[in-house]
Amino acid sequence: MKLLGIGDLFIPAQYIAKPFEALAPFGVETHVVDWQLESFDQLQAINLKVEQGGSDAVEPPAEIVEQARDAEIIITHFCTLTKRLVDACPKLKAIGVLRAGYENVNVAYAKEKGILVFNTPGRNADAVADFTIGVMIAECRNIAKGHHGLKNGEWIRTYPNYRTIPDLPGRTVGLVGLGEIGLKVAKRAKGFDMEVVGYDPYAKPEVVQAHGIKLVSLDELLKESDFVSMHARLTADNRHLIGEREFGLMKPTSYFINTARAGLVDEDALYQALKSGTIAGAAIDVFEKEPPGEDHPLVTLDNITITPHMAGGSVDAFYNSPKRLVADMINLFQDQSKIRFLLNRDRLSAWERQG
Repeated sequence: MKLLGIGDLFIPAQYIAKPFEALAPFGVETHVVDWQLESFDQLQAINLKVEQGGSDAVEPPAEIVEQARDAEIIITHFCTLTKRLVDACPKLKAIGVLRAGYENVNVAYAKEKGILVFNTPGRNADAVADFTIGVMIAECRNIAKGHHGLKNGEWIRTYPNYRTIPDLPGRTVGLVGLGEIGLKVAKRAKGFDMEVVGYDPYAKPEVVQAHGIKLVSLDELLKESDFVSMHARLTADNRHLIGEREFGLMKPTSYFINTARAGLVDEDALYQALKSGTIAGAAIDVFEKEPPGEDHPLVTLDNITITPHMAGGSVDAFYNSPKRLVADMINLFQDQSKIRFLLNRDRLSAWERQG
């Protein structure tokens, strides 16, 4: 059984090869190839095109298609697996994506063909949790603004929040979404002696309590919190979960943090809340349109820390991904009841028949 791992500039092929040797005892031969790109900018441009136009917006290069033709398992990070590629691989039984998002894979077509599709959620949970705490402090303590001022020859000592700059101990952080990232943020916040409240209609109370989090309604969270941090997945039901009404419930001394998905918040409402002083500040890593451009309303404000969608980017997050994925996929050959991150579990019987 041939496995083809497709590396890229973020996760080179060599980092895929070693972990997947764990499948050798089950007759899996691991082959790897790098998706040849000129620069990170080129890869980012491709990723943006895929996010906006779907997996089939960018075809993989011919040399990768050729190497994939006889593969029964394909592992990818950012390289696209399109309908055309799937059709070129008649033996293909399983696909593994080295990240939580799978926009670069034509999942619908793969499912239609009975191909198993795995993803790797949580691979960057530590990276995002670290970053969330980092930008929270950077915004309320004006660290990035001070740096920017000095780089521009300015010695700035007075900032929009200068009368209400907080210490963290005793302050309350409200977490909207209590998945792996939310729980890791809670753990870090506890390290700063902060109080933690959370809102998540799907959270298990026993897990939340074990992390010292008080479960509350969304409205209660907004009213009580000094920092509101978004960690929910974006769905059709929670788009613009935070809008004008919700910002109106927050304290005028509070801060809004979003390192999750831009669609969770109404950007126009956030702009008005910051502009009017309804809230003290914000730290935003994700935008509805990326890049936002220098004339984007949020970019023009002084009481905000903005970053270019970089919360999940750490060396460990990338290089640990193959280890996390193979730890799940090995259960195809051992104990299928332990498989965690399979998008079409109903097709396992087809794997058994083919295997």
